[in-house]
This record gives sequence, structure tokens and C-alpha cells, in this order.
Amino acid sequence: MSTEPVARGQKARHLADELRRGIAGLRWPGGKLPTEQQLVVEQGVSLNTVRRAVDLLVQDGLVYRRQGSGMYIADQVVGPVVGVAVPSMTYYYPRIIVGIERELAEHGGQMMLRSTEWDQAEERQALESLVKAGVAGLIVAPDEPVHDDFGLPMVLVERGLEDPATVHEFVGSNHAAGARAAVNHLKSLGHTRIGYLERPGPHTAPQVYAGLKDDVVLTRSTERWSTADADRLLDDVLGADVTGVICFADREANLLLTAALARGIEVPRQLSVISYDDEVADLSDVPLTAVSPAKSEVGRLAVNVLRARLKHPEAPRQQISLVPRLIIRESTGPAPS
Repeated sequence: MSTEPVARGQKARHLADELRRGIAGLRWPGGKLPTEQQLVVEQGVSLNTVRRAVDLLVQDGLVYRRQGSGMYIADQVVGPVVGVAVPSMTYYYPRIIVGIERELAEHGGQMMLRSTEWDQAEERQALESLVKAGVAGLIVAPDEPVHDDFGLPMVLVERGLEDPATVHEFVGSNHAAGARAAVNHLKSLGHTRIGYLERPGPHTAPQVYAGLKDDVVLTRSTERWSTADADRLLDDVLGADVTGVICFADREANLLLTAALARGIEVPRQLSVISYDDEVADLSDVPLTAVSPAKSEVGRLAVNVLRARLKHPEAPRQQISLVPRLIIRESTGPAPS
């Protein structure tokens, strides 16, 4: 059986993918595609291949034909189509996604979103599928260091600061500075015995610890906490005469707070507690003072960095860090006398 029809079909699909990338990357900002004859010459394919490729784009709603005038990009596609891959759709990253989506919408762009579920294989598949779909660039929060740029502009979110030598563009929170704000707040309230309790992780936790390690008298790191873990860690806190605690992250801070209240320890009169992340810190029995990274702003700036890269491919690379805010609530107060 002849393989010629299959080869022809593959050429049409490859050309369609190339045209999708061109549309996503604003290669034709006027909204009009080259003529069929121009595409034949530019791409080195037959007229039938060009027509089949354009038919695929018409079916997808990306392109329409105007009789006697040419081929045009559909009105709704006026900005870049950006691939976004994040490890979670339920914690921390939804606000970053909102920032990305809003900024893209302001410039007529679109987002193709994938969740990698903290799985490296899923992450690789997600990125490959986004590239195959013809996105103009990528905004990614990778689980592991990125060694492949997939041939597209890429901006990391909440990654990069942990690797001083990275050459990737990124927008991230300066978690060490956020931790420093937390410890300074406790010191301003007279606390001299400060503890740090964490759920370890490869990205945020080491940066938080780096910002406060010189000022803490107690450090504990425990994998995903249980109620029993919180009770045990509270014993350590009380045994070390700690009066102010910084916890990474919200869930862990809330477990410690619950354990303290169950023992009749008054927060903040006897123990001050600060959380890191500020996802659900305000929902605790005693609303938690929390370090609050500017998540929506991280997403918004990531879009701007990527748009600048698409517009000026040879410009110097940007690496942006944002200092988180400290949101003061009811869980911190003066050190007990």
C-alpha cells in the first residue's frame, strides 16, 4: 500500500502546527496570513498541503477565509497563546493562575493550563503537550530544575531564587525576606526565644529557613504533620521556653495552634504564632498573622516578562523577586513577662 497519502497528511499537520505557533507568537500582527502561494514557497510544500493545513486551522476556529481577499486570523486570537504548567490547582497556585489569566486577557492572549500534580513524568508530558499544541511560550513552576527549554521562551514562577546560577527568566517570591519580616515582627514585640517549625520541601522551606536561621533557638522539620506531630512539637516549643513560633505552612501552623488551645495555652498571650503562605491563615480559631507572598502579582509579572521576550528575543533576561508582605492578625502579641 502506498504511503504517499500518509506522508501528505503528516506534512499538512506539521505545517498546521507551524502556523499555530506563528499565530500564537504574533508572527502576523496585522491578522492576515501569507497567501497560499507565499506559504508554498516559504515552507517548500505543495499547494494541496497548504490548503489541507489551513483547513485544519479553519476547523479549529483559528483562521477563516475571505473570498477574494485571503486568509485571516480569527478576531479572538489577538495575543499570544501561553502554556501554563503548575504542580497544584488547589493550594497556592490558583492565585498565580488568576494573575496570569487576567494579564493575558488585558492583552488579548489566551492560556492553556495543565496541572502536573507534583509528578515529574506528568510535568514532562504536560510541557510536551503544550509545545505540540503550538503555544508561543511557557510559564512553569517545575518540580525539578529545568534542563530543557523546549525551544520556546520560558518563564519560571516561584522558582529560580533557590539557584543563584540559573540562567532562566523567573518571577518569584523572596521567601527569605518574607521570613525576615516575620522574625523582625516577633522581635519588635519583645520575643527573644523564637522557634521555627516546618514541613520540608525543596523550594520554599529552605529559603524561609535561610531568612531566620540566625535568630531562632529551636528548629524542627517534620514530614506531613499529624495531630500527634503537632502535640510533640508543642512539647519541644514549651521545653525550649519558646514564646514565638514561625510555621511553614498554614496547615502546620493551624495544627500547632489547635494543639496549644487544647492544652489551655492562650494565643497570643502565652504563645505567638506566625504562619507562612497565607492561604487559609485567616480561617483559624485565632486568625493567624501570616507572611503573604504576592501570588497574583507573580502571575501578572510572569506574563509581562514572557511578552517582552516574545517581542524582543535578544534582550537581556529578567529575573524578578518580590518581597512578601506580613499580614498582622490576632495570633501575635507582646512576649509574656
